[in-house]
Amino acid sequence: MSFSIQARGEERVLDTLQMHGFLSQALIITDDNDFFGPSSEDEGSFKFTEIGANVSLRPHEDILLATQVLSRRAGGDGSNARPMLDYGIVDYQMLSNQQRTFGIQLA
Repeated sequence: MSFSIQARGEERVLDTLQMHGFLSQALIITDDNDFFGPSSEDEGSFKFTEIGANVSLRPHEDILLATQVLSRRAGGDGSNARPMLDYGIVDYQMLSNQQRTFGIQLA
């Protein structure tokens, strides 16, 4: 009996799981500022790309865990498109109602 109650609790936690992602490709056209490689008005530069994925989960109604991984390729600054942790957050809300929210956030 206790096993089935635990399984139900885990289902509820997984119901709060959210996953999102994005891809951003820029076209940069400048006159005299080649900050992402050559970007003249004739050709432009496609040398700025970002790809990200984030996940959030509520293991308890007062606690939110969230993280994001980001890969960035930016022509002029030497970035190598290597995925790295962009942010990680633990958000604990001690008091939350329609009038106010009070809590602690660790990043």
